Amino acid sequence: MKHFKKFCKYFIAIFSIAAVCGFTGLVIKEADNGTFYDLDTKEALGFCVQLGLTALTSLIPYSLSVATFLVFWAMDREKWSVFFRTLAIGLILVLPLSAMTYYYDWFVRPQMMVISVIKKVEMKQSYPQSLADKYGVSMEQILNKKPMSMSKTKLTAQIDSLETSFQADIDTCGLLLSMLPDTLASKAYDCYRLERIGVVYQYAVHPTASEDSLMYVAHTELYQHAFGAWKISNELQRHKQEYFGRTLNTGCIYIAYILFAFLGYLFRFKPIKKILAVFAVLIVAAWIYNEINSIVQGYAKKLNTESHQIVDDTYKEIDEIRESKQREMKTDTQL
Repeated sequence: MKHFKKFCKYFIAIFSIAAVCGFTGLVIKEADNGTFYDLDTKEALGFCVQLGLTALTSLIPYSLSVATFLVFWAMDREKWSVFFRTLAIGLILVLPLSAMTYYYDWFVRPQMMVISVIKKVEMKQSYPQSLADKYGVSMEQILNKKPMSMSKTKLTAQIDSLETSFQADIDTCGLLLSMLPDTLASKAYDCYRLERIGVVYQYAVHPTASEDSLMYVAHTELYQHAFGAWKISNELQRHKQEYFGRTLNTGCIYIAYILFAFLGYLFRFKPIKKILAVFAVLIVAAWIYNEINSIVQGYAKKLNTESHQIVDDTYKEIDEIRESKQREMKTDTQL
């Protein structure tokens, strides 16, 4: 069990260093962004902690990869049977880590993201609170429509629904194309970029509809369905990216563990390779630090983008309610 103890020691030490480095970089970045000017120091540090917690599990694969490399690199000239036995022993650490990461990314991180986004919106002081109250629009209502705040069940159901709608629009676009003559179909196909969303090119050799009807199909109906397909495609990509992001860290844990176990074991054979391994560890450490900083800043950028979108979506919701009320008033007046 000596290798398991090394696993734990190395992982805890490296994870702690990575967390401190990531948090320090985050504080420096938020200070540059004026967070400590907008909030009290204690409140600003609390916001940095919340933001750092959204990226917490991203540190695990990097920390585990370095810890695994060091454990297998430090092994004596054992046979491959010892390597595989040590690899199996390491799973005592890896399996709970992956389970914790999976749970955190799917059930805890979305809540942390929501809290951080709300705080970011409050900091910017750009949320139309009075208008939102007037028209009965709440920030929670807007946030519930965001992929980042959805539960696994809701996110999966939303992806399935979007895929169904997207496929329906694709099929309709193909059907409408098949009604058009070659020249008109080709022009619409290129103009609406239908190839990029998976529509198969087709056209009618002998169109049966009148010229006016064909123009209406090309410029109105096909445009509407193509526009709808592109809009749904963008939404679908956002939801799939969120789903992928929540499963990425769990998968990376196993990949990093197996890959760096083999690298560490193979690097141990000759002294010159050990020297090269030291340089490799330093390079990897620098790369990991850069990646951790990029990950944390990526989450910060995502929060900033989402905070802007919440304000924009709130205005859209208010405009829709306002227009609906105006239509109702106009209808009542006419009656």
